[in-house]
Amino acid sequence: MKQLLVLLFLFLLSLSVDLKPMELNTEQDDAIHVTLKGAVEEEKEVTLPRYSTLGTALEEVELENDADPDVLNPQTILKDHDVIIIPTLAPESPRISINTATKEQLMELPGVGEGTAEAIITHREQEGLFQSLEDLMQVKGIGEAKYEKLKDRISL
Repeated sequence: MKQLLVLLFLFLLSLSVDLKPMELNTEQDDAIHVTLKGAVEEEKEVTLPRYSTLGTALEEVELENDADPDVLNPQTILKDHDVIIIPTLAPESPRISINTATKEQLMELPGVGEGTAEAIITHREQEGLFQSLEDLMQVKGIGEAKYEKLKDRISL
């Protein structure tokens, strides 16, 4: 008898539940809104289809001459309300000549203090001008590790 009552209760309960399927996809879910800022001619909010990539968004704006979109992954999937900041090219630091720089100029290089700057000047005065950038490793106190830090900041 108890089992019959439980079955009857479950049957009546199922009649009161609305089993109509819910629609999960609505119109507002079909598009995303993304803001593009930074090195663009005009800051802009663009509307794109869902699952659009950063590459697609970049096609919607005009980039400035100094824009550096190469640091961004164009395959990145965007989501609604993303804000993308397009970076500018980093200004190139002026190179310092190891053949003509003063002690003060040499000390502007990363890891070069007064002693190392003086050693560079002494070396070029005694041995002559450096013939290649790698010759800098002949200076006492400049090994491969320090040279690697300096090589992009120096010239002959």
